[in-house]
Amino acid sequence: MSEPGKIRILIADDFKVLRDVIRLYLEQAGDMEVVDEAPDLNDALERARTLQPDVIIMNDYLPPIDSAHAAALFHTQGLPVSILVISMTVEPNLIERSFRHGVDGFMHKDEIDKYLAEGVRRVRRGERFISPKAKEAYDGYQA
Repeated sequence: MSEPGKIRILIADDFKVLRDVIRLYLEQAGDMEVVDEAPDLNDALERARTLQPDVIIMNDYLPPIDSAHAAALFHTQGLPVSILVISMTVEPNLIERSFRHGVDGFMHKDEIDKYLAEGVRRVRRGERFISPKAKEAYDGYQA
């Protein structure tokens, strides 16, 4: 059973170790609750439909597709969820396409320890979030 007032989160990443790390950081935040985890797109879609999380933290590649296409699927299926993408490469083109298809936030995996909770809170409030490393790559692309 979910705790009232907490941000309900679904973690979607194909690496269990990373899902575990993300869960640990979120549990320390105090105002967040991980409702479930999914290793691939099909599981993430099913769990999102069933659990109705507030935020999905998703890898930039969620087998079998990238975050831009995955975000479009979540939204076309009418799932009212904010999406925060985490990526090791922060490719500017993928960031741009992801934002265009409904992603609310994008961050580099190296910044999880510093910015994960802030990113979750901001996308939940309806704000766009981009971590410093992702922003640096994206601003260079925009120039």
